[in-house]
Amino acid sequence: MSNLIGEIAALATSVLWASSSTFFTLGGKRQSPQMMNRWRLIGALFLLGLFHLIIVGSLVPSESLLVWLILALSGIIGLSVGDGLLFWSYLKVGPRVSMLVMSLGPIVTTSVAWLMMDETLSWYKIIAIGITLSGVSWVVTDRKNGGSSNRSPFRITTLGLLLAFGGMLGQAIQILLAKDAMSRMISDNPPLTATYIRIFWGAVSIWFATIVLQRGRRSFSAFRDKGFILWVSLATFFGPFLGIWASFIAVDNAPIGVASTLMALPPLLMIPISFFVFKERPTYRSVIGTVVCLIGVSMIFLL
Repeated sequence: MSNLIGEIAALATSVLWASSSTFFTLGGKRQSPQMMNRWRLIGALFLLGLFHLIIVGSLVPSESLLVWLILALSGIIGLSVGDGLLFWSYLKVGPRVSMLVMSLGPIVTTSVAWLMMDETLSWYKIIAIGITLSGVSWVVTDRKNGGSSNRSPFRITTLGLLLAFGGMLGQAIQILLAKDAMSRMISDNPPLTATYIRIFWGAVSIWFATIVLQRGRRSFSAFRDKGFILWVSLATFFGPFLGIWASFIAVDNAPIGVASTLMALPPLLMIPISFFVFKERPTYRSVIGTVVCLIGVSMIFLL
């Protein structure tokens, strides 16, 4: 069993991210996606700060100004703007379809690495990209998915898909920026330190906007809603904290291709979760499309 710790951690990561997206959706329904994002970044900053102090031994990372600036850009684009769009898409098209669109992230990062970083894009990766795009396209163009005969509270709309796509682009851009920053870092644990700094800047940027827009009082009044507090606490603990921790264990103890593939399973896990939690009944076409998409993503990582 100890030999499979990385693979088990990767599977746990998928379960944790699928669960956290469900909690974010439930919390967003009670208040708003923006409110969820504000408070989950504060919670994640506290937990990761404590985690960083225990593991790395410092509360303030000793990195260069350039690293801080690159990670600031990563945090603002990915965590403040990108995740804000993603949480909004949860309420429009649902976490199941949103997570499926998010699975396109490896295509964006692979393509950018090929165009701008001189990385090789082999013919089988091109085929894998085509398979992934076909799977996603098959799901989002399914007219019965979220139609009038479906009791699901979600509907596949252009706005919802654009929000999910914006969230995916934010995620892809922040990963590329974080990758560049980590190559310049002196930390003993670059992934943890980079995540901590990104969370810090994400929290600073979103709360700066909150104060400028004079929505601080409304944000604190959300604490009167005990249900909201429950969902945002669970979402923060399962996602930015446990999810990131499990992903570190996975990457450290399993081949990167295997770990990345197992961590790409949330769209598939969201099918039963959406059925039981949101009463969403995905069609056979959407299930098959999701499986096809994940096959394509697996090929990108494993081949």
